[in-house]
Amino acid sequence: MAPLPADVEFLAALVHRGQLAREEAERCLALLRSGTSPLDEVLVEEGWFAPEEVARLRRTRAGALPEIPGYRLEERIGVGGTSEVFRAKEKAGGRAVALKILHPHLVPDAVAKDRFVREARLLETLQHENIVKAFRVARARAATPRVAALAGAPPTQDLYFISLELVPGPTALELLESRGPLPEEDALFIVLQVARALEYLRSKGVVHRDVKPGNVLVAPGNRIKLIDLGFASRPGAPSGLDRRTSTSGTASYLSPEQARGEDTLDVRSDIYSLGVTLYHLIVGSLPFTGADDEEVVRKQVQESLRSSALKGRRISPHVHYFIEKMMAKEKEIRYQSPTALIADIEVQIAGRKSLDFETSKGDGGVHPSGDLLGPGPGGKR
Repeated sequence: MAPLPADVEFLAALVHRGQLAREEAERCLALLRSGTSPLDEVLVEEGWFAPEEVARLRRTRAGALPEIPGYRLEERIGVGGTSEVFRAKEKAGGRAVALKILHPHLVPDAVAKDRFVREARLLETLQHENIVKAFRVARARAATPRVAALAGAPPTQDLYFISLELVPGPTALELLESRGPLPEEDALFIVLQVARALEYLRSKGVVHRDVKPGNVLVAPGNRIKLIDLGFASRPGAPSGLDRRTSTSGTASYLSPEQARGEDTLDVRSDIYSLGVTLYHLIVGSLPFTGADDEEVVRKQVQESLRSSALKGRRISPHVHYFIEKMMAKEKEIRYQSPTALIADIEVQIAGRKSLDFETSKGDGGVHPSGDLLGPGPGGKR
């Protein structure tokens, strides 16, 4: 008798998550074909799991959903190089949250673990409408995958997690990938909200160090949230962890001074990265690309921004100016603060609207063209 597709899928997940060896899964399939017992009974009869362990693996989708006391995890909503993010609900009260969990293999890495905890502690102190809020950081114990445990690993492992405000909606990068380049007014609106978050961080003595579309969430109601402060630090941190992570970030968005590994970064570095973000959102491609990160970093330091791409996209002169000034190689030429950037954009946009009779009836502010999460070109979402 052929095994049920759901059983085959579950066995594949068990192998993928390190709960079963491949040869054990093959034996399960052979037993299922013989029709002796259902899969869950086979797993117990062969001595691989106790009944309660099988129930746990079913409940957690073969271990894909960690079990954390006080929370009910529902699904994974994001994954990065250092962590996974899950939609979850607090068992007491039912509040929906996002749980950001450090990859288990990084827990022994003191630098990665300290950076993760520092991010949580920093987020707990911040209160701004354009920055995602953290509720708590904690450690839990989780069962080690069976194959690793059989190889001598401890039967349980530490899980470090941050409970965060759940922000429904895509990142600006996902919005860009699904809809193509954004209208200028939409991109400027997003950038202005991020600039307000950066000004707040500056007032707290914090440099974000990883501003990019993938770290900007777009929520219903045109709410913009800056996320991922894993690389954030105090300006000019002279040594220690901050020195070791001074070039951390995403190569395509690094400021020249960050690409050089300087340890005296300030908010002007974030403004450069925000300029690359504005360029990417409007043009639909990155200003500097290469075969690898090393080549991209070299171009960030050595090559000037080419105006041809902006002109080819028929970018308006004022937006062209904003990008050029935000992405100046010399930080002394850039906007010296997010406040200066915000003021310049708002003044120039208001001045342009005052010349346009049809659009001069409003308050003259910078607004998106409509619902940022509404239908895109051709009615696509």
